[in-house]
Amino acid sequence: MEQGEFLNYDIMLGVNQGEGLRFVENVVDSEDGVSGNDFDFSVSDFVDSLYGYPEGKDTLRETIKFMYTDWADRDNPETRRKTLVALFTDHQWVEPSVVTADLHARYGSPTYFYAFYHHCQSLMKPAWSDAAHGDEVPYVFGIPMIGPTDLFPCNFSKNDVMLSAVVMTYWTNFAKTGDPNKPVPQDTKFIHTKANRFEEVAWSKYNPQDQLYLHIGLKPRVRDHYRATKVAFWKHLVPHLYNLHDMFHYTSTTTKVPPPEATQNTVSTKRPNGKTSRPSNTKRPPMSPAYNSEDKDSWNEDKTGPRVVENPRDYSTELSVTIAVGASLLFLNVLAFAALYYRKDKRRQDSGHGQPSPQHQTTANDIGHHAPEEEIMSLQMNQTHHECDAGNSNEGALRLAALPDYTLTLRRSPDDIPLMTPNTITMIPNSLVGMPNLHPYNTFTTGFNSTGLPHSHSTTRV
Repeated sequence: MEQGEFLNYDIMLGVNQGEGLRFVENVVDSEDGVSGNDFDFSVSDFVDSLYGYPEGKDTLRETIKFMYTDWADRDNPETRRKTLVALFTDHQWVEPSVVTADLHARYGSPTYFYAFYHHCQSLMKPAWSDAAHGDEVPYVFGIPMIGPTDLFPCNFSKNDVMLSAVVMTYWTNFAKTGDPNKPVPQDTKFIHTKANRFEEVAWSKYNPQDQLYLHIGLKPRVRDHYRATKVAFWKHLVPHLYNLHDMFHYTSTTTKVPPPEATQNTVSTKRPNGKTSRPSNTKRPPMSPAYNSEDKDSWNEDKTGPRVVENPRDYSTELSVTIAVGASLLFLNVLAFAALYYRKDKRRQDSGHGQPSPQHQTTANDIGHHAPEEEIMSLQMNQTHHECDAGNSNEGALRLAALPDYTLTLRRSPDDIPLMTPNTITMIPNSLVGMPNLHPYNTFTTGFNSTGLPHSHSTTRV
């Protein structure tokens, strides 16, 4: 809130005259008043419940009693009742609302503040009560125009109808435009017979300097600085008393125990009938510097005002830097991974071009190893054709011999007898010219050939 995070929103806020009615209902006696003892007990219980037991608790209690005592009519029970209602209203509603309005209007955002001072007559509330918490609700929803209901059993008058029309116009205008004065002006005579008293009233914007607000009641007017003295008391003086300012910063959840060496004073209170109540022991804590009314700078909001957030930090910059660094590191890792993968792939391609694969290498070796065998087979074929052309006698012998295996391309089985060498083949025509039968292709003995085929042990692979 102090950082202006809600400055994009228009705000209309306010308080009712007697918001603290619920805190006082059970304290009021049969004569609609509050006795002195009940007043003292209510204040003491309030201080103990709110501040615990810090140093100077008793002094704080007496200070609050002093501020909410009507010294012109201090013995009047009805006056004590009114001031007690005002005490709870100021602390619980007025001071927080004014602080919120100041923070919002500080940045120039449209802010409208009101104080609601009217309520309907109902048997559900005491006759002495003012506009309590929630008493503006029936006027916002136009209940006076339709009459009493189970939820709002009030005796509505023509003034209530007029005021309801005024409130609905303000609220709906603000919901439409952010300005309660437009687009619909305060001219609703057709709804009620009473003249609209708000026609000549312009609801001014709230600002921390002027603190203008609209007094909503049967006598509407624009006023300034709503309950400024009491707001300053709760906003500046109470936190400043006896180092209670730290409690509003939420810096510690523990309470301080009064020092045992503090001197004790006896304080007595008088009842309205003149009797003295039981004295109570108080402890006097060390005194803090007195408040100088002329030194306004020492009592400004930045130094002594209650704050909810102390030295807030904005983590958006740190978060942005962290995200940027993380993204950069991720990008560098991706580049490094891509470079390593590229080098590995290139090295694999280079090694593939430089050395043949094992399959290709084996095939090449086999072909190179059996190249002489193919050459031998070629020479044998040429020799056979030559001999066939030379004579018919030799042709018969060649026909009886087994034909060569023209499909031998790879290798023979290890147990096969190797083929004839080229030198042996070239010598056959010269040395065996007159022989009727040439060298048969079946070089194995009959012991190895039981089938009568030329090549009984051929393991040629095609």
